[in-house]
Amino acid sequence: MTTFLMPIKPKFAYRIFTGVKKYDLRKTWESTPIVKRGDRVILYVSGRVKAFMGEYIVGDVLVGSPEYIIRLLSRNPASGVGEEDFEYIRGSPLALAMEITNPLVYVKPIELKCVLRILPDFNPPLKLQKLDEYEPILVMLFDKVRLSSI
Repeated sequence: MTTFLMPIKPKFAYRIFTGVKKYDLRKTWESTPIVKRGDRVILYVSGRVKAFMGEYIVGDVLVGSPEYIIRLLSRNPASGVGEEDFEYIRGSPLALAMEITNPLVYVKPIELKCVLRILPDFNPPLKLQKLDEYEPILVMLFDKVRLSSI
């Protein structure tokens, strides 16, 4: 299992954590996705929140033209995605749709200011970012918060 950090707007994070949103859509330029079934995505909630609030496990991964992804997910009202999501991927060469499974809200979110006290050079992710397995402090932080949330 690979772990990724991903930024997300507060309203979309809320939809994930309440179970409304079943797919997360991303712009991509890669025809072979970097994420795969079973990968862990840690959500950095941007805006005024500025905290790592939770995570999910990736289910199905779909890659194709934005039109293909929109057509596929539009047929499934239970996907939890709509026009605002579709607008985000329009115009991209390719689009990535990650099925959201096992969403988990951290009991104690990790605020960016706390991470910066430990790692002053840390920058929050601007896009889907693979977490380097050789950054044990980051992995320890997230694993500790995850275990306290179960």
